[in-house]
Amino acid sequence: MVSTGKIGVLYPQSKQYNNLATDFVKGLKLQGLSVQFMFESIGVGADEKLILDKIQKLQLQEDIVVFIAFLGHNRVEDIYEYMESNNLILIESNLGALLPDLTKKYKGVYTNSFGLAESVYHLGKYIGNANLQTICSSSSYYDTGYGMLLALDYGIKGSNTQFVGHYITPFYPRENEAVLMEQTVEATNADCVVAFFSGLFAEEHADFIKETNLLTNHPYYVTPFTINQKFVANNKTDNVKIVSSWMAPTTDSCAFTKAYQTKHKKVPSVFALLGYESALILNELVLMNVTNYNETLNCLDAMCIAGPRGIIQPDLNTNRIFYNHYIFKITAHDQNNYFFKKEGKLITEDKFLNQIKSMPAPDKIGGWYNAYLCH
Repeated sequence: MVSTGKIGVLYPQSKQYNNLATDFVKGLKLQGLSVQFMFESIGVGADEKLILDKIQKLQLQEDIVVFIAFLGHNRVEDIYEYMESNNLILIESNLGALLPDLTKKYKGVYTNSFGLAESVYHLGKYIGNANLQTICSSSSYYDTGYGMLLALDYGIKGSNTQFVGHYITPFYPRENEAVLMEQTVEATNADCVVAFFSGLFAEEHADFIKETNLLTNHPYYVTPFTINQKFVANNKTDNVKIVSSWMAPTTDSCAFTKAYQTKHKKVPSVFALLGYESALILNELVLMNVTNYNETLNCLDAMCIAGPRGIIQPDLNTNRIFYNHYIFKITAHDQNNYFFKKEGKLITEDKFLNQIKSMPAPDKIGGWYNAYLCH
């Protein structure tokens, strides 16, 4: 397996986050593993035929059997089925913009997700337990096309919490967008606001919300990509909480963050984190010197690795890796220097997998096919 010394790496491209691929690779290489990475671009991660072509190219031309990939969610079943039927190994990373599909486990496929939708699901549980009875969501036209809103809805099931409004910034914002945002959210009289924006839309949101009193008037819960330098510099953030499995920099930065900053002179991104975690998994195969398919499966099934987000260990019913999720707050900041501090751990021991499995599968209509943030 890894004894061939060659590992296939599939990476997506993004105009909004043009450092996505380079950061992922920097994180992957930080371990300094004694393997040869063979790289292939998969565009915006929306074309399963292109992805399969790249896999077959590396498989047939380079005799590669272990792949690391940063994927989206569109037609990934075709990719999983190919890996399973050809005795290939896939260590998959994704941002988790949809709740995981737990209907089938694929042999040889291991998923390590950033878990955006999972974070929001647990946030819904947290809000319900906190007796915040009304929520107004705030998001961009783009971000609403993924699964965070559905995850939040699943999270509040069984509680007294309900939605009282949804504000969606249109693809082309209006001249008075800030006024409309404030009027819409304030009219709901919600106990809290949950916001999710990314890329250019997060930049626009930072400008709009600066012209309002919303962050003063309401508790705001946001996803990590909603936060950027402009948002922090231009707004009072005392009422802003971030829900995530990981943030950087924190007031107690982990060894990964410190090592990455030392080498690359900047704070690691989520993409670098996922690359680094992939390398930790791959390193387990190198250390065990696995030489065949079954040995590799046994090694991956048994892995229990200390990582930046906690223990990297697969759930053997799904081959997915799950982490704890936290509420972070912004602290010790000025325009160019701020940190994130864990304020509390979300309750994740609520049989998440069973709850998601029991929910009715949503109709597969609408939404975006691109891997989240790849557009």
